[in-house]
Amino acid sequence: MSSTEPAAKHIAAKFEGEVLKGADSRRYRLVVSDLKPVRPRAGWLYIAIALINPGGQRSKTPLMTGIVSGGGRGVMPWFECRLNPAVEWPDGSTLDARACGLEAGLVNLIGKIIPPGGHLMVEYETAGQNETHAELLLRVPPAASYLGSLMFRAGFRGEFKDWYISEGGHEGPRKLQANKSPTATAARAAMRTHRTELTAFAKRSLPGNPADAAVVARAQARARTLLAELRK
Repeated sequence: MSSTEPAAKHIAAKFEGEVLKGADSRRYRLVVSDLKPVRPRAGWLYIAIALINPGGQRSKTPLMTGIVSGGGRGVMPWFECRLNPAVEWPDGSTLDARACGLEAGLVNLIGKIIPPGGHLMVEYETAGQNETHAELLLRVPPAASYLGSLMFRAGFRGEFKDWYISEGGHEGPRKLQANKSPTATAARAAMRTHRTELTAFAKRSLPGNPADAAVVARAQARARTLLAELRK
């Protein structure tokens, strides 16, 4: 067993039993529905997280699937995941996890678990994350994109990286990575960059295409909100 695998298991265990409060004030408990090694990678675990509703039912589909690493050899713990904006219950009904705030709540929880120097990668090619995909194609600053703003608010305020091109053939689908700055100096530098980018973007002229203009306008509103939050 890799020495980093127990670290990954320890991180995964932090999700078990955690409660997320929905926008409707209902409480949903998290359960790790799957956890297994990712071979041949050492110290990586595949994880799936489902919901248990107030009635005790466990969701048929997960709220999140992904990979958790305990880090090691100078690398801090990290997550790579796919977030599902909606989950299905055994009776076939669905829950809009995004509208209920559960998608954001789970990202916030990951932000509490991952230490400085760690990072989170969220895949944005699958159905349900089209907004982020469209925003990044239109050169929206990552922090102002839908998924980027969730990560930013969860404490991932270091550098962002858009994995839109597979550089080595093993990166999988497109994903957005947000880092936690490893030091206070790095955090201050990253925040200066974010403020500059968000301020400039908020003033950018809208594209001529109406559909593209609508996407950019929503992201600009998000950027202004983030800037206002940073001034508090």
